[in-house]
Amino acid sequence: MKYLLGSVLVYLLLNSSISYAEQFTVTAVQLNKQIQQRFPIVRQYDDVEATFYNPKVIVRYLDNEIEIKLQVKVTYQGQSLEANGLIKDTATFQPVSNTLRFDRPQLDEFFITQNNMSDSTEAVKVVKQSISRSLPPIILLDFEQLDLNLLSNEPIAITLSPLGLELEY
Repeated sequence: MKYLLGSVLVYLLLNSSISYAEQFTVTAVQLNKQIQQRFPIVRQYDDVEATFYNPKVIVRYLDNEIEIKLQVKVTYQGQSLEANGLIKDTATFQPVSNTLRFDRPQLDEFFITQNNMSDSTEAVKVVKQSISRSLPPIILLDFEQLDLNLLSNEPIAITLSPLGLELEY
């Protein structure tokens, strides 16, 4: 009887559907380190060139949002201006590239901080209407670079917390 009970217990343990999840936290510092590798982004439309640089990932866990604050240098007809910007999008996991990214990033805010242009109206209009809509996908997190030593790099769940991104495997 003792051996039968032991065998049944071993069988149940080996074939149970209980799974143990592992959790990892990716901090804002780690996110910012990865995103720095993908900047500057330079875009040109007509005679206006916009350089997006100095990005900083902002995790707004209460609003369940990730944003990128950055600086923008706009050059038009040999003159330039500097601005602070904010890029927003919905972060999505891409299983093929094993990344978390903004697929359609949009420049949501644009505040001029230094203007050396005699007339910046046209340049600002082009940046807001054309260049900001043609930004490439932005990789926020490359899971391959995390080196978590797991069987699968695809997380079961990604949630935002005060510490950053919580990954569950």
